[in-house]
Amino acid sequence: MKSVIEFIGQNSLLRYNIWLFGTEQDIKQILTSESFFNFPSLYTIIHNPKTLTENNFFIPIEKYNKFISTYSQPVGTQIIPSLEMNKTHYSEDEEKKNIAVVTGGFVISQKQYKGWVNKKDLVGLKWFSKKATNIPLSLFEEKVSVIIQKPKKTIEVVNGYKPSYHLIVKANAVLIQNEEDISIDKIKKVLEKKIKREILKTMEKSEEINADLLNISEKTYRYHLKKWDVSAINSIDKESIEHIEVKIHIEQNINYKH
Repeated sequence: MKSVIEFIGQNSLLRYNIWLFGTEQDIKQILTSESFFNFPSLYTIIHNPKTLTENNFFIPIEKYNKFISTYSQPVGTQIIPSLEMNKTHYSEDEEKKNIAVVTGGFVISQKQYKGWVNKKDLVGLKWFSKKATNIPLSLFEEKVSVIIQKPKKTIEVVNGYKPSYHLIVKANAVLIQNEEDISIDKIKKVLEKKIKREILKTMEKSEEINADLLNISEKTYRYHLKKWDVSAINSIDKESIEHIEVKIHIEQNINYKH
């Protein structure tokens, strides 16, 4: 990243409000990716990611100025979304389309590259993002569909020889499909377990690559630095999570499918 930061800082044609992506593929192919319905490239995820992801959040796509503002921070991580060309999943009028898609993220922590993480291992990110608004989820082999609305997360720091955490996620959900008329209580229990599993999956990946993917330690660094030094704050792993509480209130949509 050092050479990238120097290049952007020295090039007057590059502004700090550009979107930041990474790729391991031919960058020329990525930049010439196609759009749907004959729209110009301005309507692709490269140039307009906010519009395409605001109602289906999965990986944070940030501008360069946001990245550089936290790059030197001694705790937490920055995730640079990785782009790849997908030439098989998308078509228009039976013609295959070359579409750039986000497949995961390159993880930076304490100015060090920690590796690439598949988006399947980053599923827990959406429960700790302020930008996640409407999150669709399917249950019971896609026979039940819900939309989680504006989840609110709370990170409670617990005292000890090193910081531990209670993670609390609360949200309302709208039931939009229930093919077999499963009870609301059963859907609620399965939904809450699914969210817990997603959080734990990302925590397990955090421990594997030694990086705080959920940025849980940032609260400790901001508000409890007198209690622990930076090395103790950074020694976060799955065992640091003492408790995960998920509370979802489900509302039935009058138009949902039985």
